[in-house]
This record gives sequence, structure tokens and C-alpha cells, in this order.
Amino acid sequence: MPQIHTQILPVPHVSSSLQPRDFGLQFCDESQRQGTMKEPLERLQVSFLTEKSKRSLETAADHLRSGELVAFPTETVYGLGAYALRSDASERIYAAKNRPADNPLIVHISDTTMLQQILPDAFKINEACKALMQAFWPGPLTLLFPVGQASDGSPTVPSTVTCGQPTVGVRMPSHPVARALISLAGVPIAAPSANASGRPSPTTAAHVMNDLGPRNVLSYIVDGGECHVGVESTVVDATTVSGEVRVLRPGGITVEQLSKVLRPFPSVLLRVYGKDLARSAVQEAAPTTPGMKYRHYSPDARVLLVSDGVSSDPTLLHVITNTASSLDCQRDARVGLMLALDSPLLQSLGIPEIHQWALSQPSERLSPVVRLPGLQLCLYSLGQRSAPDMAARRLFDGLRTLDACVAWSGQEGACDLIVAEEVDETGMGLAIMNRLRKAASSTIRVAVP
Repeated sequence: MPQIHTQILPVPHVSSSLQPRDFGLQFCDESQRQGTMKEPLERLQVSFLTEKSKRSLETAADHLRSGELVAFPTETVYGLGAYALRSDASERIYAAKNRPADNPLIVHISDTTMLQQILPDAFKINEACKALMQAFWPGPLTLLFPVGQASDGSPTVPSTVTCGQPTVGVRMPSHPVARALISLAGVPIAAPSANASGRPSPTTAAHVMNDLGPRNVLSYIVDGGECHVGVESTVVDATTVSGEVRVLRPGGITVEQLSKVLRPFPSVLLRVYGKDLARSAVQEAAPTTPGMKYRHYSPDARVLLVSDGVSSDPTLLHVITNTASSLDCQRDARVGLMLALDSPLLQSLGIPEIHQWALSQPSERLSPVVRLPGLQLCLYSLGQRSAPDMAARRLFDGLRTLDACVAWSGQEGACDLIVAEEVDETGMGLAIMNRLRKAASSTIRVAVP
């Protein structure tokens, strides 16, 4: 693959906003001449409110149409996009990420017209699936659909995207920049997370640049600010098993949200892979969706997951000290903590400097470094336990920030150990724990005060 100098394409943005106007964009439907971000439009039309948005997105769209790679923001994580219906384009994704060749890609669309390019001609979407589309598109929900057949007998979506499976995951992102870019390109876009395979997913343009910039594999990264959701989309199979809706990967839409939408369909059973739907060695050997087979989200530092135990279990500080001493660091071990500010485990450490920082800087993410005998500790705040959406938004940034030793700037070496706390697996907690378990090398129970 020829070397390419990666450039940032800026798009004006307002923090934490998903309104098109805050990105210099305006959306409407070609037929209705109106529309909002709250419904999947038949054919999305984009106009520009700023020249900067116009230049950046038209440049990126031209590049995608030509079969090249472009990284762009979605509401979940940054995606590494390529023209989904061109095999040579999707092959570039696998090469750029060093992605296993049997790990399928999700196809992103801007409107329902693009979906029709993919489906079999006679395929009818069932009512439960329609309800999910209406409720959560555009948004962080990927739905599995059967792949159609082109006039020459070939599949409508190449096998480089589906990995030879008869289905393909499709979603309509709600991030205005993603949706505008796909609409301007005029073609479906295959896009996994824009990171080196196995690394924590990127939620900022800087994360993408850190992973893929040095590889010289893509020309452009569209910078639309930090991702709003922070974990990947929920993947649902609502079409291949009659009477069932199956959650294959938890993500930005919770099981509780899905269940609420499916209440009018009492004959439809909602099942969650790895929970009330048993894991399948056959399915994991030939996955229909990303996130089922390979270890993901792993920083260079060892990740230790700690869970609430009983009083007879070791304390968190004891676990940290013992684990750090086993790493043979040849210096004071650098340990990053990923905990909620109101976590009893954080309180159990009894470190006044971190406690005072948490009280005085509750909106900040990274605490000052605290030195203890043999240890250097730094806290990356996941917010409050009552706000799992914030924890999800900060999860990958926390792993990357601590791993990159931002806290220890100016010093040589790397972070040695990242300690993360288990969260309750309701709501967004299910997606958070799915990622943490894949990132962690082990789980240890610790005493809760």
C-alpha cells in the first residue's frame, strides 16, 4: 500500500450537539422538502451553512467515491469509511487496520433509499424490525439484513464486507457529519472503528491520528469533535429467526429501550447473546457481526477489572500494590484508575489528594499524579455511578489517555496497569461491561468498605 500523508478536515461543531446546524449543515428530504434528525428520511438532501463544512465534506465525499479511505465521526465512535459496494475499497480497510479477514464490516447509509440498494428485491421487512428502524434510526442501532443479488448474479454487498455471510449489518448514523458525508458521497459506506485492530475504539479525531496517522494509510480524517455516545452501536438480528429479535452486540441502544419498542409485539421474543441466548462456538467461528470473535479494546497497559466483593477479600490498594509489584517495572509502577467519583472503592483508597481533587474539579477527567511507596497513581473519572451514559462516553478515551501516559507527560516510559471497576449491567452498563471484559486480562474481587 503506498504511503499517504494524513490530513485533518475540520468541520465547525458545538460540543455535545447533534443538531445539523451546529455543524454548518441543513437537512431536508428530497420529496417532502422537510425533515428532522428524528426520523429516517427516504432521500436525504444536504445544504451547507458554512464554507468550511462544504469544503471539508465535499473533499471527503469525493475521496470515498474514488474508493479511498476516510475517517469520520459518528455518534458512537469514529469510523474508517470506504465505498461499501467496491471490493477494492473495503479491502483497504482490512489492510489499514490490520483487521482479521473474517471480521465483517457494518454498512452505513444516509437514508432508506440506500437500504434498498442492498436488500433482495422481494424482501419484506417485518413489522418488529420496522418498529426498531422507526424508533432508533438514525441512531446507534445496527440491523442485520439479507444481502440481495445484482443483475449479474453477484451479491449486492461484496464478500469482503460480509466475509461470505448471507447477511450484512446496516445502520443509519445520527451524527450530522456522518449522515451528510454519506449522502454527499451518494453510496453506502462500510465503516468499522477507525483504529488499529484490537485497540480501544477512537472517539476523537486525535485518537484516529494517533493510531492510523503513522501508518500512512488514509488521506483524510474529518474532525467533528468528540463522539456523543462513546461505544459502538447495538447490533440486532430481527430478520433471520422467526419470532425472535436477537441482540448480538450491546451498544448505544440499551436492551431496555429495545424491549419497550417491542411491547406491541408480544409474540416476538427478545434475546441477548451471552445472556439468555447461549454463546455459540459455530457463530463465533464465522461471525455475522463485529465484536463476536476477537479480543477488542485493549490498550498496551495491562487492564485489571475489579468487582465488589466481601470484607474478607483483599482491599483495592492491596490488589494494586501486589499486581504492580509482579510487573517488574524497574521503577515506581504507573497505575491508572478508571472509577466513578462516588465509587466506594475510590473512597477505600483513602488518598486525600484525589478526594480533594474530585470535590473541587468534578467536571474534570484526569487527576494529578499521586505518589505512594512504589506507586504513581492517577484517576481518570468516569463521572457519577448514576450517570452510565457519561461513563460510556468516557470509556475509550480513559483507556487511551491513561495508556498514552498523558498524566505522566514529560517522563519516559508507559503506563503499567489500568484498574477499572465493574458497573451494573443494566442500561448502558451492559455495553460498558462488554467492552471492559474484552479489554481486561483478569477480574479480581475486592473488599467494599
